[in-house]
Amino acid sequence: MNRIDAILRDPVFPRIKAAVIGATGLAYYADKDAALAERINRRLSDKPTLGLAAYLAQLAGEGPTGPEYQALINELTVGETFFFRYAEQFEALCAVAIPECLRRNRESRLLRIWSAGCSIGPEAYTLEILLKRHFADQLRDWQVSIVGTDLNASFIETARRGVYGNWAVRGLDPAVLAECFDRQGDLWAVKPRFREWTSFSVFNLVDGPLPNYPRGLGALDVVLCRNVMIYFDEPTRTRLLENLHEVLVPNGWLVVGHAETGQQVNSLFTPVPVPGATIYRKPRPGSVPVAAALPAYTPSVAVEPRPAEPKAAEPKSARKRSTATESVARLRATAAKPAPAPLPTPQPPAGSPAGNPAVADGDRAAALDACIALAERNRLDPVVHFRLGLLEEELGVGDPIAAFKRALYLDSDFALADYHLALAYWRRGKLAPAQRHFRNARATVAAHDATELVAEGGGLTVAELRSMIDLWFSGEEP
Repeated sequence: MNRIDAILRDPVFPRIKAAVIGATGLAYYADKDAALAERINRRLSDKPTLGLAAYLAQLAGEGPTGPEYQALINELTVGETFFFRYAEQFEALCAVAIPECLRRNRESRLLRIWSAGCSIGPEAYTLEILLKRHFADQLRDWQVSIVGTDLNASFIETARRGVYGNWAVRGLDPAVLAECFDRQGDLWAVKPRFREWTSFSVFNLVDGPLPNYPRGLGALDVVLCRNVMIYFDEPTRTRLLENLHEVLVPNGWLVVGHAETGQQVNSLFTPVPVPGATIYRKPRPGSVPVAAALPAYTPSVAVEPRPAEPKAAEPKSARKRSTATESVARLRATAAKPAPAPLPTPQPPAGSPAGNPAVADGDRAAALDACIALAERNRLDPVVHFRLGLLEEELGVGDPIAAFKRALYLDSDFALADYHLALAYWRRGKLAPAQRHFRNARATVAAHDATELVAEGGGLTVAELRSMIDLWFSGEEP
């Protein structure tokens, strides 16, 4: 029996698993015993005589802030990220959220931003680069604070150094590289000018008290919490969203990952759709979140070269499997222009009170009715059914699983439909079908170039989708 099998069979293992998930909120290890055992084995590799009971006692004695607990957490978390990741969301901040904050705070001249789950730091530094390259004049003499936090202490150490390899700066315009980074051999160091407003600290989103004013986590104008909540269970996600709502000022802004929208977010925040992204705004006290509309804008953030727009593939008949060409077309987004417009979100009639709950309910019902009608008119279009599934999952109504299944019935190579179907199953505790569809999504993207853009992914690349999928199998399958 090898060491990992012995760990899995040890009666203490379930207690360690429960303790770790309880301390970190990393519920995606709930059905990944082999992956968790493999990471525990790494920590025990230099302690061959230490049994699991003694190891659990050590963890319990230290608590989550202790050195061994932190070392185990470092094994459990993932730090893959890069500058200007999901560029459309940064464009939305530049076009909508930051100008609103500048208008709202023109008297106090304060701007406070939190990068929650910042990993090794590129997201936080990207924010300072954006602010200084696009709002330098408006922010002259302002007090600006950008706080990056992460559970993983080693990630925070890397973030504080501010030195990165080529992967982290991939796709950046050469002018941005020259202006914002110093070359150090094969590495790139963020220039001191773009590190003046940014600080980092270790913080546990699950257990840490919020608001936390000594850490600068209160009265915030903008919070980015992207690709963090997706790996939490439902109660943890609900509690965290309530905490994020609490730390934002009225009319403050929240940015979450593409797969982290849902009924919980909409019940607390007003979705604000812009081309290629949706960001969320905290309503003023007494108001009910109602989807907002904004005028069109021209993105100003030049981040990475975009390929030419591919020709649209013709609709496929039911049960017809994609050809290689069709599969590439499905994976590639229409990147020469903004991502497809958000699902229809009708606005309240003129003169209606913005905070009227009936208006909010009617608004969402109208959006859902419009999507259902669109799906009825376009029964052979997998994208329409996929978007309907996203909306139903977001609003917590209907049968999103059925909608995602229809999309896959029409296009069995629709990787993002498999991925969201897997997430829908996982959120409902149906782990076996969730794993099956994660595998299907992984198989679909396996043969594609890492730089291709995923259709319906809002700028998501194949490499990013692969890394998101791999988190569900890490250490468990080849």
